[in-house]
Amino acid sequence: SHKKVQQHRKERQKPPSTQKPPPEKSQQTSERPSKLPQPPPPITMIPSPPDSSWPDAWLMPPAECTDQKAPNRRSPNVPVTAPQLRSLGISYWHLDPSSHSYPPLAVPWNPQDSPDPHLSELRDERGYSYADIITVHPDTLPEYEAKV
Repeated sequence: SHKKVQQHRKERQKPPSTQKPPPEKSQQTSERPSKLPQPPPPITMIPSPPDSSWPDAWLMPPAECTDQKAPNRRSPNVPVTAPQLRSLGISYWHLDPSSHSYPPLAVPWNPQDSPDPHLSELRDERGYSYADIITVHPDTLPEYEAKV
């Protein structure tokens, strides 16, 4: 019975017949490993701020997040840099909200109503046609204490 178990294990370890066998050493293959899609090139009319002014970002622990309000950082912390975020297609701009008047809550909000020329330019360059405004403050966000 020990031989039967070993034979059964060997049979389970065989690759499925749908897989191509690896090329022989004498054969050359022109196939390249697949690459992740590259993010679109950054739009340069509105420059992104310097890397040092990006918000902090980090990898979360592999375990399930049980407290969304906790920092959820690994120990030791594993920071994610601005170039790493950009390589994922993440963009960041800081637009001064105090220089223009916005409603505290507008879902949806028509970005064509923007009094901010930088936001309008950003919207036009990137083809954005939809926006929400949510002011994260105890006076304006319902259930603020439960959410933040």
